Amino acid sequence: MTVQTSRLIGQAAATPRNGDAPQHSAPDWRHQAECRKDDHDPDLWFPTGQTGLYRAQIRRAKKVCRTCPVMQECLSWAIDNREMHGIYGGMDETERQKLLRRTRRIAAPRTDRKWVQILRNRLPEYQALVAQGLSVSEIARGMETTVQTVNNVQRALEERALELAS
Repeated sequence: MTVQTSRLIGQAAATPRNGDAPQHSAPDWRHQAECRKDDHDPDLWFPTGQTGLYRAQIRRAKKVCRTCPVMQECLSWAIDNREMHGIYGGMDETERQKLLRRTRRIAAPRTDRKWVQILRNRLPEYQALVAQGLSVSEIARGMETTVQTVNNVQRALEERALELAS
């Protein structure tokens, strides 16, 4: 791994990814990043595996990230730029991909999906069947839909409840 690649965390690359973004000389969030400190090896944030010693390296990098004052900005940047390698904002590649998929599913569900239609148009009917203590398959039959659709409605409502709780 080159120094240039490993220094992408906490430092702006010389040439922006999209090729035409303006270069700013003013300090940004990266200058406050914990990973920029001299006592941290830049390669710590770029493990070359997911097992054994690399897991320990990943844990060390995430531990540093948890103390970083700009952890959220770093994570947002990595997700916005679809960064595929390294630890950013306390998450590795796999965790960022899962977060991105979940966020996409919650933020912009396709309106033609049956479970979205139930949430928008038939929620009282669904809640009445749940209140009766019916099983998932009984609710599906009562709403003339599939068990998978009912499971998707339940999952969406649980995610909404978790979102409201936080």
